[in-house]
Amino acid sequence: MSDILSQEQIDALLSSENLDSSSVSGLDSASAPQSDIGPALKTFINSFCGHAGTIVSTVLNTDTMFIAEESRKADLSSLEEIVGQNGVLLTIMVKSGIVGQFHLLMRKGDVAVISDLMLMGDGTAQYNDDHREAMNEMINQVINAFENASVNEVGVKISGGSVSTSDLDLSILPEPLATSLMVPVTVSVGEKVNSAAVLYFSSSFADAVAAAVTVSSQEETAQAPVGFNSSELDELSRVTSFESQQGDFREVTLTGAPIKAPKENIEMLLDVDLDVSIELGRSSLTIKRILELAPGAVVELDRMAGEPVDLLVNNKVVAKGEVVVIDESFGIRIVSLVSPEERIKSLR
Repeated sequence: MSDILSQEQIDALLSSENLDSSSVSGLDSASAPQSDIGPALKTFINSFCGHAGTIVSTVLNTDTMFIAEESRKADLSSLEEIVGQNGVLLTIMVKSGIVGQFHLLMRKGDVAVISDLMLMGDGTAQYNDDHREAMNEMINQVINAFENASVNEVGVKISGGSVSTSDLDLSILPEPLATSLMVPVTVSVGEKVNSAAVLYFSSSFADAVAAAVTVSSQEETAQAPVGFNSSELDELSRVTSFESQQGDFREVTLTGAPIKAPKENIEMLLDVDLDVSIELGRSSLTIKRILELAPGAVVELDRMAGEPVDLLVNNKVVAKGEVVVIDESFGIRIVSLVSPEERIKSLR
């Protein structure tokens, strides 16, 4: 009977065994990145791939998909299997919101096809330096769309920096292999490309994404009131106010003490359709430059990437916002508004 352990002794042994195993696990995790990237970086990756597919589809007018697969610890054999020994390395800087860089590794043949189609070719040209520059411009457009939608999709407002493109040498990786993660990406471009690429991250960048999203989610954001408040309704009444005058005409009163209009007049105004337009920016071109325009040409506007765009009603700016992608359409998320009085005046 003395060889039989009591329940207290069994519990003590189990506790010490769990402690030992957790200690070993802690040492392993400290020396290598986790293959499970967590929801924050997974959302970041899926959002980037979604915008990549949308932008390339729009530019090439061809169905395009970038679909991220499961992440894994980076290893040289997998990288070589997916992109080959001599691929193309696109390094994407993120300068605010999340600070760091990540990388897109692609096969040279795929870059050649996409770039040739972008340059109005038929997608059969051999890879050259022009294709590298074209791909660089394409990823710049992807980053612009990605950063405009980052608040809604990722949970933190990011600002992209420069994109650099170079030939890939697997013997000189941009981040140490032992502390990096890779995400294979299925790439399809119409019937021209059915291939794969790799998103390549350092573990420190993955941690930066998780930290930024966590901080952003903890900040309380006040929701702006929706609809017309009392001051806006008063201003609407002022617009619809009339004074009795001698003769057969009525004059609209724009200033002075308002005479309340019937409620039906205000309700009728609220149902009136108005043309709303979005202005990305403006530029001036010489007649010679206009005559030289061709498909693929780029016209630079007077507004920096990431700046809010203008929302105009009756050619008057009433709000500023950020361009977002809603399903397959573009939209605008309001970030600032003019005063209610100015908004009402723009309806005149």
